[in-house]
Amino acid sequence: MANEEEGLPLNTTVDDETFDELSTLTGQRIVHIDVWEDSLSSALEAEEIDPTEQVSFDVDLYLADGAYFELYSVACFDSLDGEPWTGLEPVSQRLAALGKRNAVLEEIAVDEEDQLVLVVRHAPDERIYLPVAAWLLEEWDELPGG
Repeated sequence: MANEEEGLPLNTTVDDETFDELSTLTGQRIVHIDVWEDSLSSALEAEEIDPTEQVSFDVDLYLADGAYFELYSVACFDSLDGEPWTGLEPVSQRLAALGKRNAVLEEIAVDEEDQLVLVVRHAPDERIYLPVAAWLLEEWDELPGG
């Protein structure tokens, strides 16, 4: 379901139809991840955040089939009850490594507010949980830097 905030057509919730559509992407290998240095939420709120304390990130997540997510205000967790990852540089490095480790989009989930949560498996018993405040799903022809 798309919401119009500040003139940007971003999805902020997942309805049943969108959930079914997104679920077709499960099992796709993640081939590339970019973390943006500047976040949309910081720009809209004209707020400066210390990069070493940052816990929310804007991320592009590219799947092998040619689809990619533009993810806004993403937090990263190793477990559902864990603490969020912190710091722009360490988070950028950890997420970029997923594209090189044959990580897979294991599950599309929805939280109690109907917001998107991506579950990424990067080892047999290791997952990363990515709750997302807003997102777009696009197609790519060429990976960044490629």
